[in-house]
Amino acid sequence: MAQPNAFGGKDLRVMRKSGPTDAAPKFMSTITTKGLTETMEYDDATVPNSDNPDQVWARRSLPKGSAWSVSFSGVADPLAYKQMRADMQSGVPTYVQIQVAKPAAQGGGRWDGAVFYENLQIQSDAGGVVKFTGQLRGDGELAWTDAAAGGP
Repeated sequence: MAQPNAFGGKDLRVMRKSGPTDAAPKFMSTITTKGLTETMEYDDATVPNSDNPDQVWARRSLPKGSAWSVSFSGVADPLAYKQMRADMQSGVPTYVQIQVAKPAAQGGGRWDGAVFYENLQIQSDAGGVVKFTGQLRGDGELAWTDAAAGGP
């Protein structure tokens, strides 16, 4: 069995798009920690065993919906933070691209989707740099596209 091909944190990138068709998204270099969570929601049903009606009914899970979100944090650049805050305050979706910056043969590709900011926090301590954290809520589908054969 082949060994897993781990990749570095710099190769998972959050990019800001100006719209859904933006082919040149902007690298959000101030984001240093990021995570993508995808979830499925289910309704439960219990169904009888047709061959043996006296047997205990079995649970069946029926998919009813999917959701996704992005958590992130980093070092606050005043201009980048101002843009994120403007995106949050706008009340309209912001478009993002989350890249696995590897060739297709190594699992590379990207997710594209629309998000709303759920929260955005800025903070500091007495001697440190100003940092921020935030949570994005996916709106609609999260589309996956494989990377090109030669690179991201």
